[in-house]
Amino acid sequence: MKKENKKKIDIVRYNPNIENGLSNIQYQERKNQKLINKSKNKTSKSYLGIILQNTFTYFNLIWAIIIFAYIYVGSYNNLLFVIVIFLNTFIAILQECKAKHTVEKLSLITAPKIQVVRNSETKKIFSTNLVLDDIIILEVGNQIPADSILVSGFVEVNESLLTGESIAIRKKEYDQLLAGSFIVSGTCYARVNKIGNESYIQTIAKEAKKFKSPNSNLFKDLNVIIKYIGIAIIPIAIIMFINNFYVSNDFNIAIIKTCGALTGLVPAGMFLLVTIALAVGVVKLSKKHTLIQNLYSIEMLARIDMLCLDKTGTITDGTMTVTNVEFLEQNESFDKIIQSCLNAHKTNNSTSQALVKYFGNDLYYFADKIISFSSDRKYNATYFKEFGTYVMGAPEFVCKNINKKLLEKIGSYYEQGKRVLLLAHTDKSIIDEDTELNKSTKPYAIIVIEDHIREDAIETINWFKENGVKIKIISGDNPTTVSNIAKRVGVEDADRCVSLDGVSLIDVSKLADNFTIFGRVSPEQKHKLIKTLKNKGYVVAMTGDGVNDTLALKEADCSVAMADGSDVARNISNIVLMDSKFSSLPSVVKEGRQVINNIQNSSTLFLMKTFFAFFFSLFVIGLHTTYPFESVHLILIEVFVIGIPSFILALEPNSEKIKGEFIAVVLKKAMPSALLLFVNVGIIMILDKFAIISPYETITLTVMVLTITGLLNLIRLCFPITLLRLATILLSSVLILLSVLIIPEFFDIYFSERVFAILGIIVLISIPVLIFFPKMQNLINKMFTPKKKI
Repeated sequence: MKKENKKKIDIVRYNPNIENGLSNIQYQERKNQKLINKSKNKTSKSYLGIILQNTFTYFNLIWAIIIFAYIYVGSYNNLLFVIVIFLNTFIAILQECKAKHTVEKLSLITAPKIQVVRNSETKKIFSTNLVLDDIIILEVGNQIPADSILVSGFVEVNESLLTGESIAIRKKEYDQLLAGSFIVSGTCYARVNKIGNESYIQTIAKEAKKFKSPNSNLFKDLNVIIKYIGIAIIPIAIIMFINNFYVSNDFNIAIIKTCGALTGLVPAGMFLLVTIALAVGVVKLSKKHTLIQNLYSIEMLARIDMLCLDKTGTITDGTMTVTNVEFLEQNESFDKIIQSCLNAHKTNNSTSQALVKYFGNDLYYFADKIISFSSDRKYNATYFKEFGTYVMGAPEFVCKNINKKLLEKIGSYYEQGKRVLLLAHTDKSIIDEDTELNKSTKPYAIIVIEDHIREDAIETINWFKENGVKIKIISGDNPTTVSNIAKRVGVEDADRCVSLDGVSLIDVSKLADNFTIFGRVSPEQKHKLIKTLKNKGYVVAMTGDGVNDTLALKEADCSVAMADGSDVARNISNIVLMDSKFSSLPSVVKEGRQVINNIQNSSTLFLMKTFFAFFFSLFVIGLHTTYPFESVHLILIEVFVIGIPSFILALEPNSEKIKGEFIAVVLKKAMPSALLLFVNVGIIMILDKFAIISPYETITLTVMVLTITGLLNLIRLCFPITLLRLATILLSSVLILLSVLIIPEFFDIYFSERVFAILGIIVLISIPVLIFFPKMQNLINKMFTPKKKI
């Protein structure tokens, strides 16, 4: 034992053996010393962070200035909008906190557990409950939870999440294992050497570990909107104040009218709408056994037009059955030999489970050396002094000298969609993991294994085909086997298959768009395929459950893991299917499409008002007249035309494929509506400028024309009419009517025959204009539709 100084506490280091681990007394001592594997670095926003982020926004700062200005000049009737702002902020915080709570509850279920030896007992615990000097057991698929020292066994480790290099690194006794890397082959015992913030990954990547919003089109576009609106508001506010003061020669009026202009420019509820729609989507999907790691992951899955699948765990359910064994050499000790081979390799995947179920794994002969299976190697090897070395795995990797007759036999099984393992023998002994065996091996037996196809695979594949999503299958198995299974479940062009064995990464990129089925794929090749498809303009989703999928999952626009997959696959994926059912994926995509399509449609209403306010502000300044609206005048359009309808429409069913980028789609829909508002209200201002109508009529007409034209735009947006959309239009119309009939004075509305006549004329002119809007949108489409990458 040795002592270390840490924060003035004497820490006694223990070196427990692998059979006993820490005693209960030692474990309790570590807990008291707070030497537990917990990090202070957060990977998601805290509740306080959510509150602060939703409260202290740029637009809330604008609102605060407006509120202060209205209070300063005593215009208290214009402060009604404060209720709307408060509700916006409160609901956004509430929904995001609810979504966070839901995600954390599901995350707890999928949180990685690690085998630990304590007080001579082996048990599984959450990695955050490990303490310094714990003895842990690591096997294939485990992500190393804390910096550790390997004390027994041999493993190969992938450190790509730390270094970016995907080459498997061999680790022997007394080597260091770094937290964040993961085991790709072998099994070992390790002693936890550093915990929490002391781990290597924490010291070099604290910034990377902090919460970061994903690479989301919606997120980026919203930031662009905030940026440009924010830039425009300041000079418009200054010029508008000068103009209002110059025309009215009244400081208080200048303040009130300028605040009215600012109220129109801010898309008050749009960001609330986005937050709530995404948060509600997260909560709804949680009820369908789906964990969404962050709000914006919904969008990326909803936008996919390319889905890359690993056969195992998606098309097949991961269970396998040995259906046939053909002996190529007679040996009475075969059963004992293969059981001893299986006993020597502790890997617990679906293939090994099928072999153990068929043959058993009793120990008859002690293995002197082994080479563990890895995705790159595609075989394992077991050396017995008495018998030599037995190699088992993919035939073309196990033996380089397979005769034509045997190749044809193996090929016939591939044509049936079966997997084939070749067991071969060589007198050559294993020296180390680099020992080349396949040139001296002689085929001994072939073992035929059948994957069990998921019952819902055909229906799920068909859904993606009908919804415009291309499918590619990327597998480590033989491409002919994968191709035949793919045909059985209805994958289009499943006969276009290729083996990537020995293919360079440069050539892989050339093949990516030309084939549907890729077999014998290495982890680096999977990564290259995903990257190439993204570069070709596809929005790519990747499903995976093993350590060999890690690089590809990180590269994909949206990564999906199964709950029963490896620790590392679950940890780095955007979405985890808690029930591990491939059939759950369409419901996630549908929910995402509903959220994003509806956000795009509803955001049109908010930006319609913002663009109108921008054009109208410039028009008023150019006309040298005071801005007609106060904040109270905008309540009818803000609440009854935009606010309530947008939130209702944001929740309607919509599983159509998402078309175009957020900004382009919203602009081409919002701009014509904004222009119609501008023209109609502009006509009233011109009538006022030339004293054709009285000031009271001007206020009434500007408020009513703005509100009614907004309602007409809402009606246009609701086509084709559904029951929900019709109900929304009727609700909006009734609320507007009741407001102007019951409290017209509150909105400075005073009706007269001339007011009704002018309103009627403007409505009659607007209706045919709305009918021609589709042609106008086609022109705008050409301006804003981005060209697809080639």
